[in-house]
Amino acid sequence: MRKFILLIMFSCLIGNNAFSQTDLIYSNLNMNRFAFNPAAIENNGAINARLAVRQQWIGFPDAPNVQFINVSDFFDPSNMGIGLSVSNQSAGAEMQQLIKASYTYHIYFKGGHQLNLGVGAGVLFRKLDFSKLKLQENEEGIPVSDERQTLSDFEFGIEYHYKGLRAGIASNHITTPTKKATIFRIPIQNHLYASYLFVVNKEISIEPGLAYHRGGPISTIDISTDFFLRNVINIGIKYRTSTSFIIRAGIHINKTFEIDYAYDLGAGSLRNYNSGSHEFVLIAHFHKKLNVLNTPRFIDK
Repeated sequence: MRKFILLIMFSCLIGNNAFSQTDLIYSNLNMNRFAFNPAAIENNGAINARLAVRQQWIGFPDAPNVQFINVSDFFDPSNMGIGLSVSNQSAGAEMQQLIKASYTYHIYFKGGHQLNLGVGAGVLFRKLDFSKLKLQENEEGIPVSDERQTLSDFEFGIEYHYKGLRAGIASNHITTPTKKATIFRIPIQNHLYASYLFVVNKEISIEPGLAYHRGGPISTIDISTDFFLRNVINIGIKYRTSTSFIIRAGIHINKTFEIDYAYDLGAGSLRNYNSGSHEFVLIAHFHKKLNVLNTPRFIDK
């Protein structure tokens, strides 16, 4: 039984973003904001939808992968927005699904300052399929099928905007401190990020960024630079400490749809055992029709 317990502990702790004891970190521009920070809900006059698919460590057996769907809307007169997200993440014998609702309230200050406050709550489903584990010993009392747990899940976040500056902080799975984490209870995940958009001219903008992610005992730092061409094409590079070099690109197909892609070239100890990670994101902005008064006689009603 001792070897079995050590095997479970090892599978939960090795490597960054491995074996879904920590949430997978996205590589595409700003995806982490919408996946992990409820305060990131946009006020852009549209219903926004995002579909992300990430396959980590191509060629590595039972490598982590995640699928993520998010839909959000903002109600301008009330300065508030709501969102709904569904994510599915698996790695080897572990699988988790999270369904959560998000709420944000935007506070606008004089001079162009904006502060977004966000909270989220949902249901987290975790499963460990023991039939996929290869044990060195056959011992009685070890499950041969799977075990499941369903838990409540909570998060909060803050985001600040001023001119080209955007900064945010968010925490997920906030009810589980790192010391109380188990196979079924994910430890608290913390995120801190900032970026600044420099407008060079009407055709070119540059946005350097810095982000810090910590899940349980594992932490990473992202250093990135993104370039925007005519607000149609964007390309970027990123370095994630001890983990990967990342190149990414995106294109606005039209006013509604945008496609982004990122490729992670491994830089850590597993770089010789896989051919990198792939991530695709499809974004849709369904612009809402504005209510227009055809005659001034209804203005006071």
